[in-house]
Amino acid sequence: MPHRQAKFSPLTIRIKEQIRLLRLLAGHSMSEGSALLGVSRKQLEDIETSRNYGCHLEIELLAKVKVVYKVSIDELLGDLPADTDGELFSRKRRRNA
Repeated sequence: MPHRQAKFSPLTIRIKEQIRLLRLLAGHSMSEGSALLGVSRKQLEDIETSRNYGCHLEIELLAKVKVVYKVSIDELLGDLPADTDGELFSRKRRRNA
């Protein structure tokens, strides 16, 4: 059985979960959250999902999250290790046989 490749790095998954948590803590529904971030409801669902599908995060979206939810990028990213070669910063790529 082939190993499923992760579409997102652990860091991306952490940020996607943080975006969802910020929306919920602010008491916003999916519709309200999507309107505030200027995306469709379906796009917000894709942004917030941490499963092996969904959409990647863009800098413009992170900037909107920062403004809308009044959170710094440092708070959004959390503590990061000094080693950028670590697992947190990379996602395994599928190699064609």
